[in-house]
Amino acid sequence: MKSTDPFKELEEQLKVTDGSKEQLRSKIMQSTNEKKKIHFKKYVWIAAACILFLVTSPFYSTTMASIVAKVLPITITPQISEGKPNPNLTSDLFKLVEKEGYRVSSVGTTPSPFTIEVSIHLEDSKLKQAKEDLESKITSYLYENGYDDYELKITEAPEIPTHEGSDGLNKEYDKVREIVKEVFASYGYAEEAEYELAGMKGTGASTVVTIDMPDHIDELKEIIADIEKEIERQDLDVKEVEVNTFNLQHRLQDNRWSMISSDIYDAMVGKSTYKLAGLSYQVKDGHSYVWIKTDLDKPLPQEQIAEIKKAIQDYMALSETKEQIRDDEYTIEFLLKNGKSFVVITN
Repeated sequence: MKSTDPFKELEEQLKVTDGSKEQLRSKIMQSTNEKKKIHFKKYVWIAAACILFLVTSPFYSTTMASIVAKVLPITITPQISEGKPNPNLTSDLFKLVEKEGYRVSSVGTTPSPFTIEVSIHLEDSKLKQAKEDLESKITSYLYENGYDDYELKITEAPEIPTHEGSDGLNKEYDKVREIVKEVFASYGYAEEAEYELAGMKGTGASTVVTIDMPDHIDELKEIIADIEKEIERQDLDVKEVEVNTFNLQHRLQDNRWSMISSDIYDAMVGKSTYKLAGLSYQVKDGHSYVWIKTDLDKPLPQEQIAEIKKAIQDYMALSETKEQIRDDEYTIEFLLKNGKSFVVITN
């Protein structure tokens, strides 16, 4: 999950259409004219204040300019619950689009600005028709779930050509994985064997098998020798085996906090109240650090800061989260645009 860029920059210009402004103005003025003349000036000032609030309110996006955003309490849910993924933005939209009769290629999000892209395979349908069918339903879902700071893209998926020999390469990779798993288990490292320790690069006679070897294993040479023998015995088209060592406990902690930091970030991204602009995390000397950057120039009001803290503390208290955190020490910080912390949560 980590990127070389420590933060993913997200930006969104929020606006209300001219039609929306006019409609709001007409309704307010109509209501005003029905009141007694003696109160005319007072109601004109109320109308002006309402228009100013609605025009400058952050709860609008280019996609949903005519709908006032739905501000929901922060709810952070683990990606994995009882061994199964929880519903989330991408999986929900995938199901929604499929329900409308379209074959989905992918649903994903990208930063800078926060963009939701739905890629579909089109057969008889045209892209214009697909957008007409899907945009209102997708934006309704987003509104109901509090998203108001995003861009929505519905695109046609390109046909992916099938490369000759790709099936054979996949089969070889599956065989290598099984060999690695069995050899590790035969040396008493069945738990380590459950992790993805084998990889492949190159094709044909230049194929190289890469083995990630936990650095606490003493039988490195023996294990690699047995893997090479079994590859040769099965006559797999492999040139050589490369070995990379790593600290298993560090990697497991890194993987855990990849999910934890994403859970927190995903619960607030795409919502203009928080203006999230990037996520970074690091495990150093057994301590997990999470930095969530915002585009805020000044801290949120104390009520909202308290809400953020409570949401994270409630999430950390969940049994699924506790199982991931274990005994990890951690620090979670929310940063202003200038990099200064305004929320710090640590154990």
